[in-house]
Amino acid sequence: MAKPPPLRGTLVALVGAAVYCALLWLLYARAPYSTIPHWWRNFASNAAVALVSWFSSLNVGGAILAAVPVAFGLVLGTKVRRLALGLTIGLVTAVYIVVGGLVEFGVPSSLEGWVVDTAQFFAVSLAVVAIVALVQGYRLKIGSSDRA
Repeated sequence: MAKPPPLRGTLVALVGAAVYCALLWLLYARAPYSTIPHWWRNFASNAAVALVSWFSSLNVGGAILAAVPVAFGLVLGTKVRRLALGLTIGLVTAVYIVVGGLVEFGVPSSLEGWVVDTAQFFAVSLAVVAIVALVQGYRLKIGSSDRA
């Protein structure tokens, strides 16, 4: 298989990162960060655990939801180095979010802040590559053997 030019991979990674950032912004802007639901507090042993687990769940869920269309675009639009491109897209986006957060809010002052930021970094950086791996591993084959 012929190796694609390196500029094409860079362009795919930059466009993918821009789309991923936009989708994350849309999802995170509408996520219910302002209040923790009462039913969520019943699952946690104390208020700090409820707060950290709620924010982390919103961050991880948003990262996974935003990664799905980006991963499908990679799988359908590229033939080689899909996992590397997915990891690059996730890492570029995660670093952008971390640097933006540090510039706007500074270094987290509490353990809870560090846990939430770390969970968000790993979720955003690994979600695209994880979805790409899942889609590549479970291809849908529609053929004569699938028909009843």
